[in-house]
Amino acid sequence: MNRTDANIICIIQMDKEKSLNVTSTTSLSPAAINACRDWYASAAGQITLARVQRIVSGMSTDIFGYYALETGVLAGKHSFLEESRIASQFSLGAVEGEPVSVRGTPEHLPFSLSNLDLVIASHALDCTDHPHQVLREIERVLVPEGHCILIAFNPISFRGLGQLRYLFKPHARHCQFYSTFRVREWLSVLGFEVCEIVSTGFCPVFNGHYVFKQDRWLDRLGSKFRLMTGNVTIIHAQKKVSNMTPLLPSRKVKPVLRSGMVVNPGVGRFVRKESNDAK
Repeated sequence: MNRTDANIICIIQMDKEKSLNVTSTTSLSPAAINACRDWYASAAGQITLARVQRIVSGMSTDIFGYYALETGVLAGKHSFLEESRIASQFSLGAVEGEPVSVRGTPEHLPFSLSNLDLVIASHALDCTDHPHQVLREIERVLVPEGHCILIAFNPISFRGLGQLRYLFKPHARHCQFYSTFRVREWLSVLGFEVCEIVSTGFCPVFNGHYVFKQDRWLDRLGSKFRLMTGNVTIIHAQKKVSNMTPLLPSRKVKPVLRSGMVVNPGVGRFVRKESNDAK
């Protein structure tokens, strides 16, 4: 993948095809990006990241198409498309100096309408002030029947409980966690069908390390029974477009009027025309 290939499909159409209610600047704060990346850089975060990689690879292994995009916090730091069958893969990042294909923001993707087959957004909803705009942009750039994979922190988890310390000082909170029920509702409004939801990383973590060394059984238990209480949640959704086909009448309707007949409004019945010869 090179810059030339990226320019072929990543056609920036800021003047021609701006999506509705877009913001020209990103709301991904450097503090939120650093906090998320620092968590994944820890020992427990690396284990969780490896599990997320396996889950995303399993979701995207049967997705075919021409173009795939990675965006979000981990774009430029980690690639989830290593095992994808889509040949043309691009990464979009907002941090200067990182090895990404395209420079841009999740709130305003520099792609034309219905151009991508797969979009993977890592914590783009957690670290933005405009989560609805991020989802609208993903829906705009995806082709019909295209796929998106959302990676986000789970508020109903041990990591979500850690957000309670910002209950009385929300201005100090870098990330906002959204429940799967809320994200499912947003996706359904945009016409997405949720294919699969998987949660991983069930052990409590403090300062990047597991609280208890013997609590790995929680990961085995959560993976076995597919619990929704993991620290990270992966949502796989597909864009659905309704195709309306006009229905033809099942039978031919016989015409009321036949050739050579006129309606006599006086008697309410059909009367045959008199020919000129008869006169």
